[in-house]
Amino acid sequence: MLNGYFLIILAAIGYGALPIFVKWGYNLGLTMDLMLFSRFLIASSLMVFIHLVSRKKGLKISKSCLFLLTLQGLLFFGCSYTYFLSIKYMSATITNILLYTYPLMVVLMSAMFFKEKISLVKGVTLLIAFFGCLLVVDVVNISGQKISMPGFFYGVLSALFYALYNILGQYLSEKADPFTVSASTSIICLLATMVIYPPTNVFSGHSQSALWVVGLGTAILCTVIPLFSYQKGLSLLGASQASILSTIEPAITIVLAGFILGETLTSSQLLGGLLVICGVLLLKLDKLERPYPFKRHLSHKA
Repeated sequence: MLNGYFLIILAAIGYGALPIFVKWGYNLGLTMDLMLFSRFLIASSLMVFIHLVSRKKGLKISKSCLFLLTLQGLLFFGCSYTYFLSIKYMSATITNILLYTYPLMVVLMSAMFFKEKISLVKGVTLLIAFFGCLLVVDVVNISGQKISMPGFFYGVLSALFYALYNILGQYLSEKADPFTVSASTSIICLLATMVIYPPTNVFSGHSQSALWVVGLGTAILCTVIPLFSYQKGLSLLGASQASILSTIEPAITIVLAGFILGETLTSSQLLGGLLVICGVLLLKLDKLERPYPFKRHLSHKA
């Protein structure tokens, strides 16, 4: 049991450190295309290598899952692309808090597109988290600082992509091995990056030391290790406890951003971040556990 808690916390630290590495990369002069390319190149190569060494077989992907795996990879790429853009315009802390609103978007999409009834708990959750977001982005300009509208837009869009990614992931978790899904996602993200940013002289004109630190950090510490840790912790603790414990991720980002990047939040923004975390926690504590409507919709057509 203790090992399970340790693994989930380790995963939260890894995921929480991602915006720190990205922001640091920007500060060192690295471009978004280089950071995306190095992250997915290293992560996909390492996962395929581990898969081949441990199983001595190639990735097994059925034809029926090929389209959904491709869509899953493109959704994750969309999330990463807009996430990196948001960090370019805003602080790592605020971007991470905005991303963490994705469970609330799942609730809204369930109600809008699948006619799911919003329970009292979910309704209160939406109000708390919405008010928290208003405080985080400082819409009433309490601090006198202006929040970047492009950064805010990309941050919300990143959360939307991540919500769709998680909805589809719920269905794929019963159709394919989690490691296969993760490796396929990384490979598709790498290919998508290469399509948008052809890797011609992609490594030229940049600090090699900064490239290696950010590339290895985002790929191994923030992708591969937390992926393995969360999946293993999930098997030891169960989905409910693991998801609840993972709500510490935004708090980890706030602490790391303060120590490493020197980022600070106003008291109202800290309160807003706390409300967002509490809202997500309430949502995960809701005992009305049902599969996502999209999952049921797909299972009827399978």
